[in-house]
Amino acid sequence: MINYIKYIIITLIFTLCHAYVIGQEDCIKSFQRAKRLYDQGIIDEIPEILGPCIESGFTRAQKIEAYKLIILAYLFDDNQYEAEKNMLEFLKIYPEYEVMPNDPVEFVYLFESYKTKAIISLGFTLGPNFTNPRIIEPWYAGGDDMNISYANSTGTGFHMGLNLSRYISNSFFLNVGLNYVGSRYSFMDKIAYPYKQEDLQSTETTFDEKLSRLDIPLTIAYELSSTKVNFYLCAGFSVGSIYKVTGIPSKTYGEELPPVTGADILMTDYREKLIYSSIMGTGLKFKVPRGYLVCDFRYYIGLNNIIKPESRNEITDLWSTYLYIDDDYSINSFTVSIGYYLSFYKPGKQN
Repeated sequence: MINYIKYIIITLIFTLCHAYVIGQEDCIKSFQRAKRLYDQGIIDEIPEILGPCIESGFTRAQKIEAYKLIILAYLFDDNQYEAEKNMLEFLKIYPEYEVMPNDPVEFVYLFESYKTKAIISLGFTLGPNFTNPRIIEPWYAGGDDMNISYANSTGTGFHMGLNLSRYISNSFFLNVGLNYVGSRYSFMDKIAYPYKQEDLQSTETTFDEKLSRLDIPLTIAYELSSTKVNFYLCAGFSVGSIYKVTGIPSKTYGEELPPVTGADILMTDYREKLIYSSIMGTGLKFKVPRGYLVCDFRYYIGLNNIIKPESRNEITDLWSTYLYIDDDYSINSFTVSIGYYLSFYKPGKQN
C-alpha cells in the first residue's frame, strides 16, 4: 500500500513537471511568434498572444521582455491608455527595474514618465560614536592664587535606531530617526599649588561621564545617483532627551601617589533634559533587492549648554573631596552608522 502511494506521488510530480516544461516551451514559441509579428509591423495580435503566458509560463526575464513587447505594441498602435495600464502593471511587479541600454526609446520615454523611486523606506542602523565635550566656560574649585589648567577627552560610545526615509524629489530625500545614543567623554582639571608641600605639589582630577539619551534627528539630503551606489550629502537638526547621566571622579595627588577613585555618581538631575544639535554628514547607499544598504557619517554640533547652572555646587562631596565642579559645556559627536533600509513602492505618473 505504501509503495503504491509513493508511485502515485512520483507519477503526479513527473506529470506536473512535464506539463510545466511543455507549457514553457509553448510560451517561448508564443514569444518568438509575437516578436516576428512586431518586426513585421503586425501588432494587433501581440497582446492576445502573450497575455496567457504573462499570467504563467514565463521566467522572470521572459516576462519582462513580454511586457516590453506588449507596451510597445500598444504605443505603436496609438493606444496610450492600454500602454500606460500595462506599464503600471509592469512597475507594480518589477518596481526596481532599471532601464537597459538596448531598451527602445519609446519604452524608456514612457517608463521615465512614472515615479519609480521608493515612496518610503524603513531602516535600522547602528554603529560607534566619538563624543567630545566643548567647554563653553570652565569652572573650578580653589583660590585665585592657584595655577589651574583644564582639558577634555573624547570617548567612544554606541548608537542604534529606526529611521524613515522619503524622497521629496528625484534628488532630495528627508530622513527622520529615533535613536538610542550612549556617549562617553571625560574632563581633566590640574591644579598646581603656588606653595610647595611635601608630596603635594599638584593635584589632577579626572571626571569620566556617561550620557544616555533618545535622539530624534531630521535631515535633508542631496543624492548623486549612479547604477548601484548613490552618494549623498545631508544637513539637519536633532533634539535629544537625556534620561541618564553618571560620572566617576578620580584624583591624583602629586606624581608618585596612586589615584583615588570614587563611586559612580548619578548626575541626571544636574543636567538639562533636552540637548539640541545641528547635523552635517555624508554617506553611501548600496542598492540591494527590495532596499539598500547604507554607510553614513555625521558630525553633531551641540548647540546648548547641558549643565544646570543653579545646581552646579549641590554635590558637595565632588568639589570638597575631588576639587571638581562642572564646566559649562555642550557635546559634539562624530558618528559612523551602517544599516539596511527596506523600500516600499507605489508607482504612478509623474506630476
